[in-house]
Amino acid sequence: MPETSDPPEGAIALHDSLQSALDNTDLVISDLWGVLHDGIRLTSGAAEALEAARARNIATVFLTNAPRPRWQVRDHLLAMGLNPSLADLVLSSGALARDVVRERYHGARLYHMGPDSDQDTIDGLPIQQVSSMEAAEVILATDLDAMPLEDHRSHLADACARGVPLLCTNPDRLVHEGDRLILCAGAVGDLYEEMGGTTLWFGKPRPEALMACLDAAGLTGLAPGRVLMVGDSLRTDVAGARAAGMRSLMVCGGLHRDDVRPLDLFDQTGRAKRAFLDGAAFACHFPDATVRPDGMIHRLRW
Repeated sequence: MPETSDPPEGAIALHDSLQSALDNTDLVISDLWGVLHDGIRLTSGAAEALEAARARNIATVFLTNAPRPRWQVRDHLLAMGLNPSLADLVLSSGALARDVVRERYHGARLYHMGPDSDQDTIDGLPIQQVSSMEAAEVILATDLDAMPLEDHRSHLADACARGVPLLCTNPDRLVHEGDRLILCAGAVGDLYEEMGGTTLWFGKPRPEALMACLDAAGLTGLAPGRVLMVGDSLRTDVAGARAAGMRSLMVCGGLHRDDVRPLDLFDQTGRAKRAFLDGAAFACHFPDATVRPDGMIHRLRW
């Protein structure tokens, strides 16, 4: 990275590697999709970067907006070849939602919105699962039902009129799966709120989701400023870190890769072409952003 003087006001640090972003850090919370993997394969160098951080006594936890139980997320990581020693601490929005169902909706009639492949998120919960939206007392959304997003408006109309809450177990709106960009349950959660319904959100950017990582790592009471959230989404990862008082490192090669490509911030090897991005330049390319990351990196590597 080029040498620099003190950064200008509002500037965002550009990093060649995770190592250069770890000053005053005791815990790294890492996103999965867009950071560690693309849904199909591990990102080259990402797991090794987290292993190197651990070797320097910096704890790491994975936090994902996957609508699945912890064990299923972990099994997916192992199937992609992740070292089991790095997969010991995994938190998911699906697991957090399951905890709330147990606490608040014991015995309720629950409708599962999403594919049968997500049934593991429902299994074992103390509820009555129903197949009709009209019979539901609570909706648990792991994904869209098998219809276009806009068709969910009529699909949900009766539930909305009856005041049925929708539990969104994946607040992501879009993710990349390989080269495909696919809608997630967060898009339905937005639609339901637009209709006047009540959506309960789990996972990032809820600050309690990030704070739960401190407990998972055995670091309860750690000052949030000593935590670095590494993620690829402004709306969930960066906003969640800001809400929890933590620092954030945005991976530019993930969800926002088409937005940051014109900025020409990194060379073909991923090295930063300059030390800082001016805040005004960031706002120009992300006019709708309500938060800014503390740092940006092309991809997660040591």
